[in-house]
Amino acid sequence: MNNREVEKKIKKAYSHITAPDIIDSILSDCETQKGNVVMMEKKNRTPLFKGLALAAMALIIAAGIFGFNYYEMNYKAVSTIAFDVNPSIELKVNSQDRILEVIPLNDDAITVIGDMDLKGSDLDVAVNALIGSMIRNGYLSDLANSILISVENNDPEKAAQLQQLLSDEISQFITTNNFSGAVLSQSITEDQELRNLANEYGITMGKAQLIQQILSMNPLYTFENLSKLSINELNLLINDHNVSNITSTGSASDKNYIGNEQAKQIALQHANVSEANTSYCNVKLDYEMGTMVYEVEFYANGTEYDYDINALSGEVMHVKSEQKTTPTQSTGGNNIPSNSSYIGEAKAKQIALENANVTESVLSYYWIEMDRDDGNIVYEIEFYAGNIEYDYEINALSGEIIKAEKDEEYNGNYSGSTSSGSSSQTSNNSSSGSSSQTTSVTADQAKQIALQHAGLSESQIRDFDIERDHENGTVIYEIDFKSGNYEYEYEVNGTTGAIIQSKKEYDD
Repeated sequence: MNNREVEKKIKKAYSHITAPDIIDSILSDCETQKGNVVMMEKKNRTPLFKGLALAAMALIIAAGIFGFNYYEMNYKAVSTIAFDVNPSIELKVNSQDRILEVIPLNDDAITVIGDMDLKGSDLDVAVNALIGSMIRNGYLSDLANSILISVENNDPEKAAQLQQLLSDEISQFITTNNFSGAVLSQSITEDQELRNLANEYGITMGKAQLIQQILSMNPLYTFENLSKLSINELNLLINDHNVSNITSTGSASDKNYIGNEQAKQIALQHANVSEANTSYCNVKLDYEMGTMVYEVEFYANGTEYDYDINALSGEVMHVKSEQKTTPTQSTGGNNIPSNSSYIGEAKAKQIALENANVTESVLSYYWIEMDRDDGNIVYEIEFYAGNIEYDYEINALSGEIIKAEKDEEYNGNYSGSTSSGSSSQTSNNSSSGSSSQTTSVTADQAKQIALQHAGLSESQIRDFDIERDHENGTVIYEIDFKSGNYEYEYEVNGTTGAIIQSKKEYDD
């Protein structure tokens, strides 16, 4: 049958079902029956009509379900993935792992994204593009090699899978680009307090969660200061800690800083102490006064020294020295009256070691001294075992433990060696953007200014402490020391060397 025949059949069928023109007849009947009640008989619809109606309804429901599923699959964000280096970027991702939205959270992130339109891209394509841009723009390099990946998804299993997948992919990607990367990854859940902090400081929720965990380990930090640090710097701060819920691969680079060895040598030279004369030395990287610093601690010639060395410039920022007796040797000094009722050093040591659950054979350093504390005669005990520093005060008469502290952040070796050697390469390109104010007066010069004013020589003082601070935009050296029965306090202008304040009082 050709098309013409089909058209003729359709026209014929249409003519048969066309209603006749009977309007006049109907109107006539209506006039005749006016006033009479006409009983209407309800006729059942045919099964065919019912079937068609149900089919239509089923089609509408199916179309709705299809439309809803299509929207859920393609336009609803089921995962939020955040990348932090110093740039902070969030990706909204659908169930097909396609990008719905790319959100830059700071100016560095805008630089990384540039003119790239990643909407609709596969997740792996977008990730490679963003990481590649971070490397090209210098945010990821041999000097700062750490990145934080944070995955938010209502399905913990899906979040864990994405976290592992991205961590493996990025680790492989940045390791093949002329340096070895360090990847931190974590899963996060929506938390309004965390969201508010992230919005306030222009960072991702992932970085905010990492900072909160660091604050729980060291409450001396502040959220505001840590928010300014790059992920590499934060990674260095948690280097010696097991941070919960964080998976870590690779090691954070410290090549942007002077290194442990150079920091140690600066401190020893400043103290005029040779390494051969030290009985122990510990160096670790920390963050103080808005600056990354090396904390250097060592014991030599009856004195314990504590230094803070600027990690970028090598400047001595803080010095504290305290005269102590040779380890395991009693002083018998401090005007402590003799008393046969004292428990003795051996017993005090035993009490401290038993409380710490440490045997003498594992000690790498031990020191004990009798002193007064709030009217009590006490044994002050300090020792190191493994990577832990212990401090005790034991009542000299009763053996009661007055104080027991341990610092698990200690991570040093003894006999004059540091825990690790590092490159001595120096760079002033800190990603945190913090820097030290230039000063005309060094810490050692400030010390000499104070001693000259007090009319004292270095050999006449003890418990010396100097700290570099800022007041109204000016560098100030705060200096404390004791001599004889007096305690001295000084503030010296770090630019001019002028004595801002001096104080001398009886040390009781």
